Amino acid sequence: MVKNQPLVSVIVPMYNVEKYLCACIESIIHQTYKKLEIIIVNDGSTDHCADIAEKYAKKDSRIHLVCQTNKGVASARNTGLDLSTGDFILFVDSDDWITNDHVEYLLMLQHMEDADMCMTTEFYTQTFERQTRNEKIVTMSSEEAAALLLSPKVIVGSYNKLYRREWLIKNKIRQDESLFSGEGLQFIVTAAQYANYVTVSNKRIYYYRRNVPQSATTKFNINMFLNNEKCLDLLEEKKIITNKHFDNMLSLFRVHLMISGLLAIQIYASPEEYPEIYSRWKRQIFAVGKKLLTACDVPLRSKIRILGVIIFPQLWARLAKAKRKSIFTKSV
Repeated sequence: MVKNQPLVSVIVPMYNVEKYLCACIESIIHQTYKKLEIIIVNDGSTDHCADIAEKYAKKDSRIHLVCQTNKGVASARNTGLDLSTGDFILFVDSDDWITNDHVEYLLMLQHMEDADMCMTTEFYTQTFERQTRNEKIVTMSSEEAAALLLSPKVIVGSYNKLYRREWLIKNKIRQDESLFSGEGLQFIVTAAQYANYVTVSNKRIYYYRRNVPQSATTKFNINMFLNNEKCLDLLEEKKIITNKHFDNMLSLFRVHLMISGLLAIQIYASPEEYPEIYSRWKRQIFAVGKKLLTACDVPLRSKIRILGVIIFPQLWARLAKAKRKSIFTKSV
């Protein structure tokens, strides 16, 4: 059990998730760590999830339901952050859920080095996954953590992490409301750059649902890819870390994003529908990817993907389509 019992603010942005909301809220209210304030921000939902959340709020005084017009998930998280009073902040997406020791475990990580930010890198994403066998905990510098968050080793998201609230406010670290996709990456990479330390574990304590029909990870939307590009441009423009490894991981993330966009166009649309974007991504994948192929800190798997898309784009598109179908059917 964590000593001193700090108050933890759990912020849940909510939009049209009536099918999944009960599982999410139940997992939060039944945490082994009890000193919580649970801020559910209804971002203009048109289904019955506000009614569901209100019923829970009447039963549990720790729950505060806040309603706003639909402004997007970044705005909803910022609203929760503005209203929070806890010592620490964590975010849970309303279509996901958490293990019953989620808060207690993250606080334990934080307490080890009094870190401004702590996180776990692995999630439950498929129904057959088991708990991590060999738990590893390491405390990273801001440079190491920021690069890790851009690497293929970590699923992007504001969730599964604990942040010191006072530190976020002092450094004006908020979700960028101009982004409707990529806001999580912008937030966590920015936060990591300002942290004294980031304590990192590989234990699974978060259930990440990947088969939600309205999710940005499920539907094809060309504007989502363009918005993610904007996120990377902002990170490049405002970065405070300047070392080769961080720059390589930022470039690698950009290449993986363009590859995903290129394959999505081939799977769900056609290059003729987006000729300028398609051609630009192809050129950039070749130019940037070519440099990354010789970088020693780029994983072999990423190099194979870059080469595969450059040499066999249609075959890679078919493989990507099969993989997406498998992810959807096996998701938690």
